[in-house]
Amino acid sequence: MLMAADIGNSETKMYIEDRFLTQPSVVKRVNQIPETADTNLAQSIARIEEDLLIHVTSDAIKKNGAYFVGQRASRINDMVENINIKLGNKYKHDIPVIVCLGMIAGHEVKNYYESHEELPQVLEVDANLSTAIPASEHTNERAKHLQQRLEGRTHTVIIYVADQLVTVMVKFNEVNVTTEGVPALYTLLTAKEDILKNHDAEYESKMKPKDMANQNILHADIGDGTTEYIYTEEKNAVLDLCDGKRHGVGHATEEAIKLLKDEVGGHLSLNRQQFMNIYQDETNNLHETAVQSLDEARYLQAQLILEDLQERAMNTAGRVDKIMVYGGGSIQFRDDMYEDLLDYANEAKIEIIWVPEAYAVNMNIEGLKVLNEKLLYTE
Repeated sequence: MLMAADIGNSETKMYIEDRFLTQPSVVKRVNQIPETADTNLAQSIARIEEDLLIHVTSDAIKKNGAYFVGQRASRINDMVENINIKLGNKYKHDIPVIVCLGMIAGHEVKNYYESHEELPQVLEVDANLSTAIPASEHTNERAKHLQQRLEGRTHTVIIYVADQLVTVMVKFNEVNVTTEGVPALYTLLTAKEDILKNHDAEYESKMKPKDMANQNILHADIGDGTTEYIYTEEKNAVLDLCDGKRHGVGHATEEAIKLLKDEVGGHLSLNRQQFMNIYQDETNNLHETAVQSLDEARYLQAQLILEDLQERAMNTAGRVDKIMVYGGGSIQFRDDMYEDLLDYANEAKIEIIWVPEAYAVNMNIEGLKVLNEKLLYTE
C-alpha cells in the first residue's frame, strides 16, 4: 500500500492509497481502558475515526501504552499532549507516529468490516510511506533518524472497537522523508489551471502550472507552529537557502487564547484545537469574541512573516522569479499581508502566487501523493 503523511502541528493529514484522512495532532495517554456498554459493531465502525482508542507497541516511540487519538483526545481537556510549537523537533516526536498508526489501524479495520461484515482478530499491513519534516528542522541526519524509526519495523496497534479488540500489525517496508515545500511544488506542477487564478488575475497572465517547472520560487508555507521558507530552482530545493521561523497560526492562536480568557475573567482553559473549534462554530456563545481575539493576534504574526519573506528574497541575490504563499495560515493572514507583500514584490520585480483557499491547506499532502505515484514507488 502507498501511504503519505503530512504531520502538521495542528492536524495530521494522510493518504492511504486514494483515501484522504485527517485527525487533530493530539493524543492522551490512557492508564485504564474505559468500559463500554456499546456492543453495536456497525455503529462503532461508523464512528471509528471519531473514537480512536489504541494500544501501541513500537520501537519507534519512547513509551508503549494506550492512547486516545485525534478527535477523541481533543474532546478532553486534562493531560492532553500536542506538539509543542515552541520546541518543534517533529522528527523525534512520538505524537506524529502515534496519530499516524491510529489512523492506519482505524482505516484498515473499517475497510475490512465494510467488506466482510465482521471484525478480524489480526490484520497485517505492508506499506511504503512518504512524509516530510519542516525546512527549519531538516538535515539529512534528521530525515534519516525519522526514516529509521519507522522503516523495516513492525508496529503493533491494538484498536478497541465496541467491546472487541483487533490487532493491526503495521510494517513500513520503505520510508522516504523529504523537506516540506518540495511536495508542494509537485502539487503546483500537476494541479488544474485554477491554482493560478489569483496570479493570473493580478498579472493578466496565461501561464499554466507546468510552466512553473523552470521558475525560481520562494515558498512561504504558513502553518500552525512554523512558517517554512523553501527556495526551489526549477524543481530542486536549494537547501542552504531553506529554513523556517516559529511564526504561524498557532502562535497567533495562543495569544488569542490569552485575550479570550481575559474577556471571560480567566474562567476558561483551552488548548489550540479547542479554541479553533469555538472560532469555527458560529453557534458558540464565545464565537464572536474568539474571532475578535484572533484578528488582533494574527496581525503581528503576519507582519513578522512579511519581513521574513523580504529578507529571504534578498538573500537569493535577485534570483527569485515568484513568491508562492500557501498553508493554512495563508487563509488566516491574507487580509493582513497580501497588499503589503504585493507592494514589495512589484518594487522588487517579483510575482506573487497566492494559492487559492481550495488548494492552500493540502499542498504538501497532495504533493506527497504525487511523489508516491510518479517518482518514489513507480515500480
